[in-house]
Amino acid sequence: MRNRSIKESLLIAVFSLAVLYMPAQDILTLRRAIEVGLQNNYSIIVQQNYTTIAENNNTIGNAGFLPTLNLTGTQNNVITNTHQETFSGSVKDISGATNRTLNAGVQLTWTLFDGLSMFVNKDMLNVLEEMGQTEARITIENTVSDIILAYYGIIQQERLVLVLRDAATLSLDRKKIMEARMSLGAGSGQMLLQSTVDLNVDSINLIRAQAAVQQSRAEFNRLLALDPETPFTLADSIDLDISLSYDSLLAKARTQNNDLLIARNNLDLSTLTLRNEQSLRYPKLNLNAAYNYSQLNSETGFLKYNRSLGPSFGLSLSYPLFDGFNVNRAVRNARIGINSSENLLKDTDLGIHTDLFRLWIDYLTNLKVVQIELINQDVARENVNIAYEKYQLGTINDIELRETQKKYIDAQYELLLSQYQAKRAEIELLRVSGELGKVFK
Repeated sequence: MRNRSIKESLLIAVFSLAVLYMPAQDILTLRRAIEVGLQNNYSIIVQQNYTTIAENNNTIGNAGFLPTLNLTGTQNNVITNTHQETFSGSVKDISGATNRTLNAGVQLTWTLFDGLSMFVNKDMLNVLEEMGQTEARITIENTVSDIILAYYGIIQQERLVLVLRDAATLSLDRKKIMEARMSLGAGSGQMLLQSTVDLNVDSINLIRAQAAVQQSRAEFNRLLALDPETPFTLADSIDLDISLSYDSLLAKARTQNNDLLIARNNLDLSTLTLRNEQSLRYPKLNLNAAYNYSQLNSETGFLKYNRSLGPSFGLSLSYPLFDGFNVNRAVRNARIGINSSENLLKDTDLGIHTDLFRLWIDYLTNLKVVQIELINQDVARENVNIAYEKYQLGTINDIELRETQKKYIDAQYELLLSQYQAKRAEIELLRVSGELGKVFK
């Protein structure tokens, strides 16, 4: 009964694997996955909204080039009780007298000169819009990178599941052989127990690997903004690009890398901030114009009714003579800000160069390792086949077979790991150089 339950557990695990890989739908290609992710991913949608806001803000009106025009209107009603005595001796008492005043007008204010601050503001808005577009590209690139790595990560995990299934199958066959030997009186009870333990371990590893695949699939669906239980079938191999050039990637990184572009934008903003602070030292000239209407209705006083209307216009000039040295302080701080931005730009450039060099070494190393692991995998597979035949003939024991099997599993795992690491380095090289969006456009 115990042996049968073990076999049933293994069959359930293998059946679950079969369901997992059942080709119920067309293969989801990497390019199609990226298209779905770029269309649906919530982070991209939110960042695109921020970019749209920056574009909407980049207007000449927001920069201060255009005038402001306001319509104004007021009405006041005053009710008074009045007692009046004149020098002539007359007396006048008025109870509940109402005075009504109506004022309406259109007022225009237009800044004609503000030390060129409006031009600086427009340049700032241009830079902010450009930064918004760059931030959107960063979000897109990060999302594309996450999708690619998750895609190949699932492939790696699914291939590992196949390896573990083969290992469990081999352990099951080994247990059957030991049971057959025991029935003939030639086996060892200890070896049968050990084969059972090894079978259980392989079954558990298989079940856990399947669970990891399902969890990775759920996370992959999240990147595509899909229900976590959405089924899909991926390709079954990791294709590596061996045509990358370090010099070409470095040259492109220094012109296309988004972090470097953001650092340059920040330096531009620091320079514009200095110009904006310096503009406060210049006079400010405004054009003021209005058209006003005024009406008075009074039951007391000297005027019973008065109405006036007409335009008014003029210029107002203000010039700062002394402000407690605040402008000088702001200018000094702006110059310090420029120095900080310049050094951050240099640091970003150096960091990108360093990252690219490190990724390039990682990329070349894993490509070399992949070639060696491919050979090692074939040798380990052949070694397992030979060891299994010898085990059936009784020329090697359980420990030797298990050790050979473990080496085969390790060889498969190391191959899958080196392939994935090489792909990760490849994707990061493309991202750092600003080429990732172009390659998968």
